[in-house]
Amino acid sequence: MNFLITCKVWLENTKPESVLNFFSFDKYLFRLEDFQKIISINSELNEYCQELEAFYPKNITGVQRIPMFSGRVILNLIIGDIIETRDYLKSLSSIDAWYLDGFSPPKNPELWSEELLKEVHSSCHSNTTFSTYTSSGLVKNNLTRAGFSFSKVDGFSNKRHMLVGDAKTDAKRNEAIRGKVAVIGSGIAGCSLSYALAKRGLKVDLFEKYESICSGASDHELLVTYPKLSAHDTPYGRFNLQSFVYATRFYDQLNSEGWNKTGVMVLNHDADSNKKNKSLLEKRSDGLIFKNQNEKEVSSKTGIELNYQGLLYEDAGYIFPKEICKALINSPNINLFTSAKIENLKIDEGLASFKIDKEIHEYEYICLCTGSDTDSLIHLDGFSKKRGQVSHIESNEILNNIKLPICAKGYLSPKKGDIHIVGSSYSNLEHLKLNEEEHLDNLEKLKIIMKQPTSVNSGKAGFRAVAKDHMPIVGQINGVFLNTCHGSRASVSAPISAEIIASLITGTAPPLEKRELKALSPLRFN
Repeated sequence: MNFLITCKVWLENTKPESVLNFFSFDKYLFRLEDFQKIISINSELNEYCQELEAFYPKNITGVQRIPMFSGRVILNLIIGDIIETRDYLKSLSSIDAWYLDGFSPPKNPELWSEELLKEVHSSCHSNTTFSTYTSSGLVKNNLTRAGFSFSKVDGFSNKRHMLVGDAKTDAKRNEAIRGKVAVIGSGIAGCSLSYALAKRGLKVDLFEKYESICSGASDHELLVTYPKLSAHDTPYGRFNLQSFVYATRFYDQLNSEGWNKTGVMVLNHDADSNKKNKSLLEKRSDGLIFKNQNEKEVSSKTGIELNYQGLLYEDAGYIFPKEICKALINSPNINLFTSAKIENLKIDEGLASFKIDKEIHEYEYICLCTGSDTDSLIHLDGFSKKRGQVSHIESNEILNNIKLPICAKGYLSPKKGDIHIVGSSYSNLEHLKLNEEEHLDNLEKLKIIMKQPTSVNSGKAGFRAVAKDHMPIVGQINGVFLNTCHGSRASVSAPISAEIIASLITGTAPPLEKRELKALSPLRFN
């Protein structure tokens, strides 16, 4: 309710370019059905309730960053016990107002401890206010010790009293970051980062070495967008889940025809995939991320006859990379420079410089989103390249019925133009000429999905940047920001990685917790 009322007041009283960042720490998430019952009695909030319902959080532990109201409100929901999530509290700064709604102090003493309230205080500036329905002696004493002043006022509804007050501190509110940012590389990673920075009001110069954007590894007819999940709560597993949830909401908000939210079917095609999907279902059975499908349901959802069970990721789909990238950089804050080959990258006394055709360019911030070209600009431990080739096959009467991407050992896409995309190879070849052996390998993988013979029309090959632990490399090293090594999954991992870099540059709270950020850092291989 605090969130919805704040949204209402914010949207009614601020300029269209103003953005509200709302952080909420909760141990559990309301079920959507329970939320709908609670808000049904507040008709004046209908418009805001409908928006929250449309982007309702998933029941997953950790941070969820949810853009709403066309990007004018960002809900940052941190789910978990405060003992585990309080580390994230330390990343907050310049908070303008706190709602301290920790329920009864006797039942939740850890939420009203002096130590926790001191951490809340450390996020405040000299004009920060707070309010709470709780007015017990314990709370008042701990608020005082933590550095807050307060007064008791009449409460709402059946609450006799409540506390309102402010933080006693000389800390100043963080000033907006100024200066230009150079983003090198205009694939999904570079365009997503340019978008994130431009949304924060920064001026971005986006450089692409080819004649048009999205010309490297992102240059495919389509990219299948679904997660590679784990049943274990490891940094790898949580990052893949949270990046998928963020990416699908991100594309929803973008309102681009380049996003096709068809769902993706992942087949139980062998013993390993059966075991993996079974463990995922044992871990999560609520059907909000994926749903178990029997053979009949698999055939119905995919549009072709299949004798496998599988998992349906309803929020997944596929993107048209060039259309998405064009939408992302359609901003007056982004200047695009094509045919711009970067050379002699240097960092000197906090200033980045590089040459293009012997002309020197200098920036306060430089971000490399250069995929497989990254090692030509900077040495990076744990970095390598892998070649990938997709095959384009001609459509036919059977293939024409495919409604969504189907994944087994490889994947098969719905029709794009007159072809379907089959992928993908993973090899150490060092050239980008189409390779017949890799076409045959793709067709062999396709037999799991479709036994009927088909012919290759054409294909595309590219180099993927990969890290040795199969996580992206996202963070800062030696004064350079890095957003690379997304492998074949940039459509999933690039949007949230862009948020990480944008938060580092602007000094704001990141979209992930410390464990995941450490697992992504370029320093992890040192």
